[in-house]
Amino acid sequence: MVRLKVVVAAGAAGGLWVLNRRLEGASPPARLGGEARRFRWRGQTLAYSVAGEGEPLLLVHGVYAGASSLEFRANFEELSGSFRVYALDLLGCGFSQKPRRRYGPEDVASQIEAFVREEIGAGAHLVASSLSAALVVPAAVRSPKLFKKLVLVCPTGYGTLDRPSGLLGDAILGLFRTPILGESLYHALVSRAGTRYYLEKMAYHDPRLVTEDVVEDYYRAGHGPGAKHFPAAFVAGKLNLGIPDLWPRVPHKSLVCWGREARTVPVSDQSNFTRNNPRAEPRVFRDAALLPHVERAETFNAEVRRFLSA
Repeated sequence: MVRLKVVVAAGAAGGLWVLNRRLEGASPPARLGGEARRFRWRGQTLAYSVAGEGEPLLLVHGVYAGASSLEFRANFEELSGSFRVYALDLLGCGFSQKPRRRYGPEDVASQIEAFVREEIGAGAHLVASSLSAALVVPAAVRSPKLFKKLVLVCPTGYGTLDRPSGLLGDAILGLFRTPILGESLYHALVSRAGTRYYLEKMAYHDPRLVTEDVVEDYYRAGHGPGAKHFPAAFVAGKLNLGIPDLWPRVPHKSLVCWGREARTVPVSDQSNFTRNNPRAEPRVFRDAALLPHVERAETFNAEVRRFLSA
């Protein structure tokens, strides 16, 4: 009986291993457009797209399973008509390398600083989304000359994703890092059904915008060798960062954008940003949740052009 159980367990583990390898072999996601380039950061390769002429503008996507610069599909081309637009895939996302490592909040700020300093080579405007909007704040404080104006979309850091995860986070991260079980758990969460649920219930206000093509792009971006490591750090709370001590010290004019129907990062959080930094200017977009730059793209693009060009 014991031998039979061992054989069954081994067979199940083998089946999961085969399934995980198949899921990792998903086709790559669509590209954003523009010219595809590469940038080296601490021995790793980051992918980015660039297009347009004018003042440099860097777009930094949010942090979640399937995250990539494709988040700015409704903004990249339009804004490149007025700016030299750079859209970066953070380490562990999109077409960038996805190494197994311990990701932390400082990684994002360091990548942004290095990219602006070494690749753009001049002060850049910055658009950053959700958790990434909080993670770039340390860079803006310690390297203010690298940036001109900031556009933060549904930023966290005040009451949302602002506390270290502790022992529970260690346990969750350890589960995800388990070779077979962790991969299976990740692939179950980032299935097409799981991806659609996240987009319809959290990211978007209007579920009609969550088309099959949109789901497929996020699904593909969330798979491939090493794709689980960065999102696993996010789910485990290892990227959380509180910014109450940093945000008042940001010297740049900032446009703080919110979707009125955002739930996981509610619009009520916006007052923390405008109240604690007099250089912050609020904008609320109706009929939008966490992605007002997608759901209200035309209005968002116009607001960004107006704000950055003023």
